[in-house]
Amino acid sequence: MSQEIKGQGIQSLEIGLAILKKIAAAKRPLTITQLAEICDMPKSKLHHYLTSFCRSGFLKKGEDLKYALGSELVLLGLGAVEAMDINEAAVPYMKAINDAVHETVYLSLWGMNGPFFVRCIESKRPISIGIRVGSQVGVTKSSSGKVFAAFMRNEETENLIKRELEEDRKDADAFKKEIREIKEKGYARSDSTVAPGIVGLSCPVFNRSGHIIAAITILALSGTMDASETAEAVRSLQENCLKLSKEIGFNG
Repeated sequence: MSQEIKGQGIQSLEIGLAILKKIAAAKRPLTITQLAEICDMPKSKLHHYLTSFCRSGFLKKGEDLKYALGSELVLLGLGAVEAMDINEAAVPYMKAINDAVHETVYLSLWGMNGPFFVRCIESKRPISIGIRVGSQVGVTKSSSGKVFAAFMRNEETENLIKRELEEDRKDADAFKKEIREIKEKGYARSDSTVAPGIVGLSCPVFNRSGHIIAAITILALSGTMDASETAEAVRSLQENCLKLSKEIGFNG
């Protein structure tokens, strides 16, 4: 979530940036005629902006006289994404979920032996969930683990999944079916498997390459949160995870 910026700016710069956004949104090279129509701007005025952007490397002009994003602009965007710390970027969205459902919200990343919690925004309820930041949770038991199992590459999760299922004597086919359902719904649920009496809901966060890089999880005491498919908790979780994913470059 970006902060509103107040004060006087440079109008010509803002116009130029708006042109770049139009070209990026088109997702294909455009002629100056097409751009003039999209930007609602005379060709003579537009030409000055396009010339400057081409000189700076922000745009490139092909032999077909069409304009597309240039290498310098692409590198600038990649640099911004790489500089973004998911641990910090997630905070406003975690707070939004916390405000919507009044339950404890965690951010988890993938570690050597499964997901672990790296940040927490506590519920204001008198009883604490009691799961600390730094805690590692199982792949097959926790909602965050199931999300990683569903959306990560199989080779990164299959050994952990196999080991956990064997230790708990659970049916591998039943777990595969649950993973397919998670992929379809876009979120995972756990009920008293992380800790007795604790319900979990988790949703993936994707990077610009479409790979899962984190999961956001709501943990609540059984009976205090509606965890059904149409519940506010599910809606808020999915909505905010998608917004965070898009902020860090996801375009799915």
